[in-house]
Amino acid sequence: MADLRRPSVRAALTLAVVVLGLFEVQSLLEILVSQSRLRERVARSVQEPLRASRPRIDALLEPGGPAGWDAALQVALASTPAAEAELFTRQGQRLAARPAPAPVDHWLGPADLEALRGASVVTVGPVAGRAGRLLTYTAARSAGQDVLLRLSTPAADLVEDFRERRRLLIGHGVAIVLLVLVGALAIFPARQEPAGPAPSAIDAYVEAMERLRDHGEALSQRHEALEEAMRDKEALARAGELTAGMVHEVRNGLGTIVGYARLVEGGPASPAAVDAAHRIREECETLETVVRRFMDFVRRETLHLAPFDLARMLSRVASRESRGRAGGQVVMRAAEGHTVVGDEELLERAFENLVRNAREAAGPGGHVWIDVSGDEPSLTVTVSDALPGRQGAAASLLHHQGGRARHGPAHRPEDRPAPRR
Repeated sequence: MADLRRPSVRAALTLAVVVLGLFEVQSLLEILVSQSRLRERVARSVQEPLRASRPRIDALLEPGGPAGWDAALQVALASTPAAEAELFTRQGQRLAARPAPAPVDHWLGPADLEALRGASVVTVGPVAGRAGRLLTYTAARSAGQDVLLRLSTPAADLVEDFRERRRLLIGHGVAIVLLVLVGALAIFPARQEPAGPAPSAIDAYVEAMERLRDHGEALSQRHEALEEAMRDKEALARAGELTAGMVHEVRNGLGTIVGYARLVEGGPASPAAVDAAHRIREECETLETVVRRFMDFVRRETLHLAPFDLARMLSRVASRESRGRAGGQVVMRAAEGHTVVGDEELLERAFENLVRNAREAAGPGGHVWIDVSGDEPSLTVTVSDALPGRQGAAASLLHHQGGRARHGPAHRPEDRPAPRR
């Protein structure tokens, strides 16, 4: 065992402590810098697309009113990875929110409010609550008054990474304290038992360093995985922007075709030309609906519940699916006046798929029935098909209970043969 009373031993141990201390300080600085860079990267993923979409957002906000505010929030959500968008006055009064209002659990301080002038952007957080969020604020004008647009971006991974780094910082701090103790023992050794305390402190330091190394390697792997996920999100965001541009061009082309078809329908054309133009317009409108639904799916579609006439919606489905497509004849057997509460567009899409599958199964000579049965507040919609001379298969998609649409079990109409399973 080394004698700490010898100057050469003390000098060597002091030098080793200084070198290890420098490595610890370097590790602390690297943790702090990488933590700051990761937060800035997440913040930029919101700030950059927000700045790019500011002209459209400002144009929608300028007139003021709930419709313009809601449209501006939709544009902000579509162009950024944010999950929530809200509009406030500078005093903190909320004017609009999408997708749903939540408690206002954070507001800017006077210094940040003063910094929000013009087109500047301020990001704060991660903010505690609801798994952690980054809040991005930007100033705008609406109906002549100053307003603030706030975007909330989920940051659960970032919060967890911060927790891991905080633990690692504490561990490195403990290691530095141990180094200071070892250095003190090296410089000022005990006179009666010079070799006793020093090896014990050194052993504790070595054990702590081994634990820190293992923990640091695990944190480094998590950090690399998080950065890889961020790169994937950025690539998906770029692909989404490209897709949005392509969809915009497709919709413009469809709008042009529809416009020319309407000119032919209203002009001095032959009946055959008018009928062809009418079919062209209907198909273009169907394609435009498909494109819009695709964009709704890409933009994290939310339910829009409202009352609507169920039979009228089913009649549109039957008419659209019977037009220009091979398959069984669709028979609609439901009177109008059945009002339900639900997302009409999503339900219409579901019934279109169900009727289309039934027509394909029935074939050109078969039949497809659409029935609405029951008395409000309980309604059952049944779509069934039958081949010529054979029984059909029935499937029920929707029940309406207590004023709201929900999925329901299969229903067997009594006025035709029992369906096959």
